[in-house]
Amino acid sequence: MNGKPELLCAGHDPVLNRTRRLILEKCFDVKLAHSVPEAMELLTGQRFDLVLLCYSLTDDEIRATVQFIHSLPSPPKILALAEERERLQLGRGDAEFLSGGPAELVKKAAAMVGIPSNGAARCAPDEPLQEQQQKTG
Repeated sequence: MNGKPELLCAGHDPVLNRTRRLILEKCFDVKLAHSVPEAMELLTGQRFDLVLLCYSLTDDEIRATVQFIHSLPSPPKILALAEERERLQLGRGDAEFLSGGPAELVKKAAAMVGIPSNGAARCAPDEPLQEQQQKTG
């Protein structure tokens, strides 16, 4: 634990997961789950501040994960990445992210966990993502 808010990124696509980790790790301690069962296992054993649900999950997987998260004693907020698909059963503190680039995603996620906008601006990517990926391999 490094003092950053804890974020779980759940989705089937390993490239998207890795890319999101690169984008979000300046502001968050990011854990990845490549399946719903893996996400549920992580959520059972660790407290997260935010769960990012990828559009690579099916609507049924989203609903099951949201329902599971809301059943937790102290549920984290949920940010569902949507690709013009309705995400059902999101709660009052949850949100959808429909479009925007990496900087907007960081700002949205940071705002959801209470990071001030000036702090989120420092976390947002300041160079093209392609260059970041080339540097980290």
